[in-house]
Amino acid sequence: MTTNKEHKKLSVDTHSKAFFTGGKFNWKKSEAEVWSNIEAIVDVKPAGRSLSFNFRKVSFAIAAAFLLLIGVGSFLRFYQITIKTPVGEHQLAQLPDGSTINLNAESTLKYNPYWWKFKREIHFEGEAYFEVEKGKKFSVISEKGIVQVLGTSFNIFARNEIYKVTCITGSVKVRSTTDEIVVLKPNSKAQIHSNGTIAVLHDIETYPEISWKNNLFLFTAVPIREVFYEIERQFGITIKTNMNTYALYTGNFSRDLDVEDVLSYVCPALGLDYTRKSAKEFVIFQVKE
Repeated sequence: MTTNKEHKKLSVDTHSKAFFTGGKFNWKKSEAEVWSNIEAIVDVKPAGRSLSFNFRKVSFAIAAAFLLLIGVGSFLRFYQITIKTPVGEHQLAQLPDGSTINLNAESTLKYNPYWWKFKREIHFEGEAYFEVEKGKKFSVISEKGIVQVLGTSFNIFARNEIYKVTCITGSVKVRSTTDEIVVLKPNSKAQIHSNGTIAVLHDIETYPEISWKNNLFLFTAVPIREVFYEIERQFGITIKTNMNTYALYTGNFSRDLDVEDVLSYVCPALGLDYTRKSAKEFVIFQVKE
């Protein structure tokens, strides 16, 4: 006679045996339906953001940035400051490195301020006194010649056919349009002739070359027409004459005087006189003996 405990054990063994010997289970879905559901789950794509890459738009953005970069670079390289001193005035200009330029009347200089750290270069016509701070090569380009320095002071006169450079301190390299080169030391002056050759004077008195900074203009054997040109520049007037203006003049005048006082002082030295036609116009003529 089997006990209750033994009966339960027998029942469990019977079910286990049925399971492992291929017993039948009552599935609610057929085997084909189960596999179909599994395949459907596998085919489902996970949810997420869809990213698209528009090559045309990206290329346009890169090109725009590149053009902007070129534009900014060109602006920094070629942006130019122009300083013009009108007739009757003097002007002091300061460059980005602290160098100073004292400009005589009717003078013009141009330079690139944002490119100054890379290239200290100016274009200049007229007359000016330069005091250059030490640093990279400093170049002054005029129609008739080029001056190059590292740190020095000098005066340039570049008007029409006349080009003169006077070295005050340091050393100055002067180059003509024909590539002739001279190096000036203090108290020396170079003048470039029309054919590109350079004449140099040593151990000169430099004050007459820079006295204009103190409103005093000194001349030694200078064609009188050059004197009249300077009077026109300093006083903002026009001088007309039909006489020979190649006669040489030695003397001076001060900008602190009235223009008629200046003409009254300059003209008699060469047997000349003047008449005033208007507030800004004078006529010079030869005095008859």
